[in-house]
Amino acid sequence: MAETKKLLMVHVTGRDRPGITAKLTRVLVENNVEIVDIEQASLQDLLGLYFLLDLSRAINSQDSVIKDLLFEASQLNLTLNFRLFSPGEVLALSQRNLYVLTHFGGTRALAELSKILGDENVNIEMISSLSYQGARSMEMIINVTGVSSLTRLKQQIMVKSRELSIDLALQKMEAYRKNKRIIFFDMDSTLVDMEVIDEMARLEGVYREVARVNEKYMRGDFDYEESLIQRVALLKGLTVAQLTEIRDNMHLSQGVEDLVATLKWLGYKLGVITSAFDFFSDYLKEKLGFDFAFANSLEIKNGVLTGRLIGQIIDATQKARIINKLCYEQGILLDQTVVVGDGTNDALMLGQAGLGIAYNAVKGLDRAANVSLGRSRLMNILYLLGISEEDIAEALASRPS
Repeated sequence: MAETKKLLMVHVTGRDRPGITAKLTRVLVENNVEIVDIEQASLQDLLGLYFLLDLSRAINSQDSVIKDLLFEASQLNLTLNFRLFSPGEVLALSQRNLYVLTHFGGTRALAELSKILGDENVNIEMISSLSYQGARSMEMIINVTGVSSLTRLKQQIMVKSRELSIDLALQKMEAYRKNKRIIFFDMDSTLVDMEVIDEMARLEGVYREVARVNEKYMRGDFDYEESLIQRVALLKGLTVAQLTEIRDNMHLSQGVEDLVATLKWLGYKLGVITSAFDFFSDYLKEKLGFDFAFANSLEIKNGVLTGRLIGQIIDATQKARIINKLCYEQGILLDQTVVVGDGTNDALMLGQAGLGIAYNAVKGLDRAANVSLGRSRLMNILYLLGISEEDIAEALASRPS
């Protein structure tokens, strides 16, 4: 017959200081008591410490264990509270569906998001607050076991982040804990604060015509591949000299150089995957030191655009395939990938990533992502990856001048 576990929850409160855990766990060792679960939180100098104990093999009685703990707590000027747990309650704890909700907002954001969580039957298990890059962030571990629709919960949270104009991330606990190893960026309106094809169209004097084709694509009149072919055809006659002028005046999005320098220093692999053109993405790859760059290829003859593309067109599906292929070749799990994009044709690659970041994105892209970042706040990616301000400072200090 299986042994029935005797489980005791111990809640420790009081003034925090070094040595508390060591002295209390020494009592447990002396009584042959095993720790099933443990959690500690400290706010300023106040301590909240929880032990879930298995008394099944204790060499002394339950009352004796409690007496020894109370004696040690009195020496430390701590308060202890006890509660017996049934095996069924412990099983329920082990089956929790945990997510990490991170937001860069203050009290109002916490109040608004907490209301959504309460309305959706989400239990907040832990909240912590940190200052990062001069901004206050809050991290909440939430239990969504009782939620009827995770999709609805995520949508409400993302909509609220837009209303409050705050950056927000919602990650499954297991994915959050996995170290990320590779990061892919879209180019236009992500790495660079511009749309390259718009600048090309302006130089050629066909901006309105190119914009009309794009509007038809957005309405669903034809697919991305056909829209790109038509737009590139309108660019026929542009010279390499004109392309070079655009390339040399590309505006990097705020924070890109510091972000990339830090990620490279920490050993991340970096890639650009864009539906724009390799004339520009290859330049960025070399300028920023990326490992990979994938883009569409313009046909150029005698220094002039022919209005045609060379090779397979990179659309939304192809972007996702490239990431899958690269991760397989590099031996990297998709859960260990980060993808940053802003447009509708980034949705597939964001949706399959361990961390999909919608940056200053078009409406609806956050349905595929689990992070929403506002414009000029790319550096917040470092916080979401668990990178400290000290690491950032050291990375930037080691950057060649």
